Amino acid sequence: MIWATILNALARLLGRVLPFLAVWAAAKRDARQRAKIEGLEGYAETRKRMDAAERFTDADAARQRMRERKP
Repeated sequence: MIWATILNALARLLGRVLPFLAVWAAAKRDARQRAKIEGLEGYAETRKRMDAAERFTDADAARQRMRERKP
């Protein structure tokens, strides 16, 4: 009898709190995924710029380009 009362109270409490916890967990998961995707997109853009950059065989020309480039 006492267990039924305790379980009933626990069920009522969890019934009200559980949806909020589920939404919070889903939002946190989505934020992590969004951050990961943004990081990978940044990597892809950087990689494309690196691949499109000129290749210098002359060391002096490479140094000159590094002096003139915009950070």
